[in-house]
Amino acid sequence: MRKLEEELKQYAASDMYPFHMPGHKRRGDAVCRTDITEIDGFDNLHDPEDLIRGEMDFAKAFYGTKETYFLVNGSTVGILTAISAAVRPGGRILIERGCHISVYHAAYLRGLHIDYLDFGERSGQRPDAIVITSPTYEGAVKPVRKIAAYAHSLGVPLIVDEAHGAHFSMHPYFPESAVRQGADLVIQSTHKTLPALTQTALLHNATGLVPDERIRKFIDIYETSSPSYVLMASITKAIHRAAEGGGAMFDSYAERLKRLRHELAGLTNLHLFGGEECVTSGRDRAVSCEPGMPVDPGKIVIETDGAAMTGPELYDRLRKEFHLQPEMKAPQYVILMTSVNDTQEGFDRLLHALREIDREAGPDGKTQRDKVASENRSGGAPAAMTIAEAMDAEHEMIPLDQAAGQIAGDYIIVYPPDSPLIVPGEIFTEDSIRTIRDRIRAGLTVTGICYGNVSETDEVEVVIPG
Repeated sequence: MRKLEEELKQYAASDMYPFHMPGHKRRGDAVCRTDITEIDGFDNLHDPEDLIRGEMDFAKAFYGTKETYFLVNGSTVGILTAISAAVRPGGRILIERGCHISVYHAAYLRGLHIDYLDFGERSGQRPDAIVITSPTYEGAVKPVRKIAAYAHSLGVPLIVDEAHGAHFSMHPYFPESAVRQGADLVIQSTHKTLPALTQTALLHNATGLVPDERIRKFIDIYETSSPSYVLMASITKAIHRAAEGGGAMFDSYAERLKRLRHELAGLTNLHLFGGEECVTSGRDRAVSCEPGMPVDPGKIVIETDGAAMTGPELYDRLRKEFHLQPEMKAPQYVILMTSVNDTQEGFDRLLHALREIDREAGPDGKTQRDKVASENRSGGAPAAMTIAEAMDAEHEMIPLDQAAGQIAGDYIIVYPPDSPLIVPGEIFTEDSIRTIRDRIRAGLTVTGICYGNVSETDEVEVVIPG
């Protein structure tokens, strides 16, 4: 078959002069030389019939789907598309509290009602779709088969945000993808855990329960009309690499991870989430999950629970002293992401740094239960109106400490992982305000708050009554 990456390289080496977009005219670095628009011979992502169609057919055969769509606006556009295609305006979705912000944006755009799998009283009404995140940012894998069976018993689709699981099912050491566990629509970020450029992602229509014509309709709405061929080539290169040489590549990656997790399981004051066996245990309580859940071994999550340091302190030491940049910090843990492109030298440096920090961390004498209670406190609150109703209402700014009982007019989000503590339409409670304060004090990035630089207090946006 014709490969997009090879065709772009051949075109870049030809004497064809570009009297077309983009404006750099293929002059500059190697990226510019393969950055083209929808010219003859290179197909159109929004109406693929030739070169891109062939690559999409290769992808769906590799993943075993009814259809696989290339995304160049990240998993965000896949989530917006999946929910919009599956749920009519004004419908209802059943989701997890910790879903990515794009799930809530889809609810806003379609005027949807939200019920939560893990918070508050359910409405008792049948949802039009169920949306879960698996794996979580920390790598915990949900029981997708069980949830899919429940969704299908209701006659509704299961949408899985598998953004952090693009490498799943590619080797026995890694968990099975939701694509193979009965989920209907699955979104993966190739750039997160495969060797692909940022913004590249896939939307899999695994079962056909949601019609492709509806999926294509919303991809055309949400995805740019000028998709990057550089990004599309990056997607296809990653898929071909996994399909044609992935066995040896993932064998080596798995062996390096096994050795690393074996060594990290021996830490004394710090703790490896999931342990060497990659299964959550009773002590893995700083990360909200159920004991016995599988864990993606590629996620190295180091918990500071029980050690004389916080997650942000560990994060800063790794970055400043050892020049290792983690993915994310939380009050009691740090996330370090790996992929097939990691080197043994990188793993050795991480192991050396964590051993040294572990020796110096020491126990802090506090109980796990006391610390975890603060970590896992729900940021959720009762909803007084839908997201769309709240965001489109008149707003005012008031001090955060005076917000209890008021209806939120905007999101308050911890980034990363870009999951909301407060959603528009929810009522601020003393508990939710305390949770927000806890996250700020812990040194996390909390957006949606106007910090007291001009005024003397932090302010939040609320709906004006009436």
